[in-house]
Amino acid sequence: MPMYEFTCRACGAEYEELCTSTEAAAGKVACPACGARKSERKLSTFASKDAGGGSGGGCGHGSHGGFG
Repeated sequence: MPMYEFTCRACGAEYEELCTSTEAAAGKVACPACGARKSERKLSTFASKDAGGGSGGGCGHGSHGGFG
């Protein structure tokens, strides 16, 4: 189950919640601060660590022309 980021439209609190994509899309995830079910899903990014340590933007497996 993925973790989504939300902003509560009632109190403005920002929080993360594990929920299904259906629950996230419906905006019915309860705010932990005020309990309101008026959430707005935030557009979030994910982070990944480049295993190769380079700046090539590849997958870090060393088979990309000159990396590794």
